[in-house]
Amino acid sequence: MVAMLILAIDTTSEEGGVGIFRDAECLALVPNQGQANQYSITLFELVEKALAQAQLELSEIELYAAANGPGSFTGIRVGLAATMAWGKAFNRPVRGVSVLEAMVSEARPSTDWAYPIMDARRGEFFLASFHRKPAEVPSETQPDYEPADGGWLFKPESLRAFIQERLASGVGATCLARANDRSAVDLRASLPASVKWQQVEGVLFNSIAEIAWREEQSGQSHPAAKLDAYYLRRPDAEVNWKE
Repeated sequence: MVAMLILAIDTTSEEGGVGIFRDAECLALVPNQGQANQYSITLFELVEKALAQAQLELSEIELYAAANGPGSFTGIRVGLAATMAWGKAFNRPVRGVSVLEAMVSEARPSTDWAYPIMDARRGEFFLASFHRKPAEVPSETQPDYEPADGGWLFKPESLRAFIQERLASGVGATCLARANDRSAVDLRASLPASVKWQQVEGVLFNSIAEIAWREEQSGQSHPAAKLDAYYLRRPDAEVNWKE
């Protein structure tokens, strides 16, 4: 495998920031200390701090990886726009990574199915389904799980019914939530007892970097949609403008 210097950015929520990696080795980690809607002001400062920690120049980065959502629409746009601009300026590849996929990669559950869950505000939750891939040929460039759908937006009672329906066939499943996402964590008490539960601790920079590196090493094409905001509900400003 070719070693790569990767700049990983997560501007989807307050629990984001910037990390720099040489493949799996973390060279710098700068968590965000402000609100998600402040990344337009703070992102470049966070990147400068990370580069200083790693003793690198921005031009030395070989792969840019940005979380594309779900999350703060404004934050996502800032992160994607910045990484695409740097990629173009330095002629480097840029890859967008779903936070839900990064959660699964970070948790590494043992069941055939994984359901990462995030608070979507307004009493709703994001959920996506991931299925374990057959372990035919072990490879560093192949993920353990692959997405089975494009994600859903649920009220708590509908989310429980969704999980129950899938457990009815007897498959093993794990629900995942980030430890700082209290609303998603609190859902555990209302879910079926047969579903496993895992909390994902800390920031997701390493998983974002790992997924982007894995895709780049495998030569996997990168759809343009992955460099757009992955958001299951349109933001209020867009809804009001169109309707």
